[in-house]
Amino acid sequence: MIFLGIAIIGFVYWFWTVFRDFKKYKTKRQYKYLIGPIIGLIFIVTIFGMNWKNESDLNKPTLVRVFYDGDFNGTGIDFKTDGTYIFDNSAIGLSDYTVGTYEIKGQIITLDKTEIDNVIKTNLLEIKDIKENGIDYLAGEYLFQVEPNGHEIERATKFRVVVHLRKTPK
Repeated sequence: MIFLGIAIIGFVYWFWTVFRDFKKYKTKRQYKYLIGPIIGLIFIVTIFGMNWKNESDLNKPTLVRVFYDGDFNGTGIDFKTDGTYIFDNSAIGLSDYTVGTYEIKGQIITLDKTEIDNVIKTNLLEIKDIKENGIDYLAGEYLFQVEPNGHEIERATKFRVVVHLRKTPK
């Protein structure tokens, strides 16, 4: 809502400036009065282009999505079908995004980075199906951070798998 309000104010101001400068250009026929509207138009096209690209990256089809809920903060990784991922680390409504690439072989996901936002401590992640002892709401698929030897990293963030659309056997 704040971004929309700022955008409306900026667009109204730019429109008023364009109207004023075109009136001056018609009377004086000097090209310097067209510089402001043209620069404004370039900025508007650039902003819409960047927004369109960001939205198209976020809306790519998801293969696997994981999430860690930390009450006021949370961390999610959205693994897209094209081999890219979006790492979203949020705190009190503010998100910080990191984009990268990954490879998946069986249950092992290999990231292009070894550390992300002090949450991911390795580039190796493994999807495991966990059966809890009598606590059904904790059972399910989780994404663990693992060492190269396959052992789970102690005290590393574990993510619950919320979307899993792979067609390979688990």
